[in-house]
Amino acid sequence: MEQKFDPEMLRPAEYVCEPDPRNTMFVRLDRTNGTSRAIELADRHEEISRYILHAGVPQEIVIQFETARNLYLYSWFVYRFYSVAEHHSLACLELALHMRLKEEIKTGKIKGKRPTLRPLLQYAVDHGLVKNKGFSAWQNRGEINSRKRVEMEKLREAIEMNLDKITCDESEIQITAEDLDWNYVKVLADFLPLSRNEYAHGSTNLYPAAAPQTIRIISEIINQLYEL
Repeated sequence: MEQKFDPEMLRPAEYVCEPDPRNTMFVRLDRTNGTSRAIELADRHEEISRYILHAGVPQEIVIQFETARNLYLYSWFVYRFYSVAEHHSLACLELALHMRLKEEIKTGKIKGKRPTLRPLLQYAVDHGLVKNKGFSAWQNRGEINSRKRVEMEKLREAIEMNLDKITCDESEIQITAEDLDWNYVKVLADFLPLSRNEYAHGSTNLYPAAAPQTIRIISEIINQLYEL
């Protein structure tokens, strides 16, 4: 198919509402019947609509977060907006931390007149403002580990009893402390500042799949910071 415009350059006015051709290469698989269809703008909207801030978050932060969500949505038309959306969501996180921890900054509990993302996020983690249980990824990891453990136990039982088949009851999937032994907040406290700095100091990175995940994580952090 002949390309109508160069997606890396300023979009000609007549093609402003055309999707970036790179987005049209992806498909959505229906696992129930094995069929697939091209991903549409509505799919992107459905995806980013899941990540919202609750009513306790100050409006100044909400507006910046909504800007990040809209940037992600409009990445459908401009592929490189994925990176812009992720960068802006990280800036929104830093703003949220500054506003939430303004007294701690003022009283010197956090060093520096304008501390950066790393010490702010680390302070929030160290003082329990952000916890593992507040992240869907941490909860999902526990369920995955629990399910795997039960399946292995059933397999061992089948081998020992020489059974032809095994069944797993969903009620047996009970998440234990061992399943949840993953300090997710420590990973985020190390990784997010690195990601933010890379964008802030200039980067050619382009990871479309990372943008919605970063926006989701940041929504979960901010919602914890301003917990109702």
